[in-house]
Amino acid sequence: MKGNIFASSEKNLMKYYLILAATILTLAACATKQASETENLPEDISLKPENNLAQQQDREMLSAMMKDIEAQIARVTCTDASKWKFAPIGAKACGGPSAYIAYPTELEDELLPRIETYTQMQRAFNMKYQLMSDCRMVLPPSGITCENGKAVLAEGLSADVQRIDAL
Repeated sequence: MKGNIFASSEKNLMKYYLILAATILTLAACATKQASETENLPEDISLKPENNLAQQQDREMLSAMMKDIEAQIARVTCTDASKWKFAPIGAKACGGPSAYIAYPTELEDELLPRIETYTQMQRAFNMKYQLMSDCRMVLPPSGITCENGKAVLAEGLSADVQRIDAL
């Protein structure tokens, strides 16, 4: 019987040593863990722009550019439609212009580069924010008329397109 008592106390002593060793190793592992570098941590949510502030600012910049172009055009009174032209402006996400704009030929050298810049910036905006559009083709106007001193684009299909549709 005496042998059994010593055998069981040795087993208990071994269990305690194993538990003690596991505890010491665990504590040592926790104590030596290094803090993560701050650049690898996720950004604080409070630092992220709310409501996609960057996109809103870019949209406002595009809107301001368009208003400037329209204001420059509005300074010229339309009295003779033959002295006006139209150009595609803007870019749909699927491709093609988002609209057409009438401009006086006397300002063509000033306006066309600004219209092209606006179009390129809208194209970049669409790509940057991965925007989608209806992909509907915006057809060029069939002409320009002057109404109350303003150039108005004649909506509808041009004669060539109407003939093709009639076939």
